[in-house]
Amino acid sequence: MIIGGGAEQVPAYKLAKQRGLFVVGTDLNPDAPALRFADHAILASTRDAEQTARCAVEFHSSHTIAGVMTIANDVPYTVARVADALGLPGIGLEAARNVVDKLLMKQCFGRHGVSCPWFTGIGTADELRTLLRAESGTRFVLKPVDGRGARGVLLIDSSIDVDWAFEESKRWGDSGRLILEKFVPGMQLSTESFILDGKCYTPAIAERNYDRLEQFAPNIIEDGGTIPAPLDEALRSSIDDTILRGAAALGIHEGIVKGDLVIAEDGQPMIIELAARLSGGWFATHQIPFASGVDLVSAVMSHALGEPLDECALQPSWSAATAIRYWYPPEGRIVSIRGEEELKKVPGLISYGFFRKTGDMQPKVLMHPDRFGFAIVGADTRQEALFRMEMALNSVQVEVAP
Repeated sequence: MIIGGGAEQVPAYKLAKQRGLFVVGTDLNPDAPALRFADHAILASTRDAEQTARCAVEFHSSHTIAGVMTIANDVPYTVARVADALGLPGIGLEAARNVVDKLLMKQCFGRHGVSCPWFTGIGTADELRTLLRAESGTRFVLKPVDGRGARGVLLIDSSIDVDWAFEESKRWGDSGRLILEKFVPGMQLSTESFILDGKCYTPAIAERNYDRLEQFAPNIIEDGGTIPAPLDEALRSSIDDTILRGAAALGIHEGIVKGDLVIAEDGQPMIIELAARLSGGWFATHQIPFASGVDLVSAVMSHALGEPLDECALQPSWSAATAIRYWYPPEGRIVSIRGEEELKKVPGLISYGFFRKTGDMQPKVLMHPDRFGFAIVGADTRQEALFRMEMALNSVQVEVAP
């Protein structure tokens, strides 16, 4: 069973079919693109864990489900709930709860001495106002404890309209609860690790690109990332150790762990967030395999089915470079999209996609789903990958009528 049938889940469905598996897909949308690759579709919200578990138990009574997973979908609790209901491999329900609630997550880190930015829960706008006044000039990140896709994630300080910031961030979460974290300047990283037999395997690490931080402020929008990140072996080892301890603090001792980290001023890694799932943004499906030869989607699939994993499958076979970036046209109706044929000619182009077409509305960029499209390129070196990425971005022109 694969939870979620969106475009970024398609590679997992295709891989499962290549492995000769019977695929059960779940999504609330009957026209979800990945469901056409499924042998059976269950129409249930990926965020409704109880409904999905009931449907899974009912289907399991006549067709045995041997494993459950997701990818590019922030629903580890739904996956854990199905696994628990059917007695399948997976993280425990308590660990899943810790992962989907950012405040619980940080509290776990604090109890176990895992390095992370200073944080506190925020209940009211007055609470937020008092904290910002006490720390005038300090930058903080305000976000929903259960947010996703950069929805409601704001970079703020004492100059912000506090009432607006509180309500804006609050409206993007399901629970209405917020967390405030100190903004730690430094290189930010995306990791994708598999924990096996007490060891953390991280085949590739991307440097997250925040060149547009001021452009979209106060909203925080990541503009892709680049593999390899400029790290030495000592720092890579420290990152693995931090992820391993962070996962253990949450109750995760085996399986996939996606990480967002920052390298602090003292040169040590701090965890911003961990997620118990394969990442989105084509990181696991496209970038990591190109850069390292490691197929983490296959590893997660095997683990979900209870199949033994060889550590060799989690270690890089080679080292290459890759980058992903996005287009951000101004707000308005899309009049024309030019340059796609030129884009296809860019050396090392791995993949690309446009999320909108001529005639669609391009929204103001407030969150990651507001991006217009993406391109991924590969090369032998980081410098060459970045050069090719500029070629790719410059090849496409999106004309918008305000």
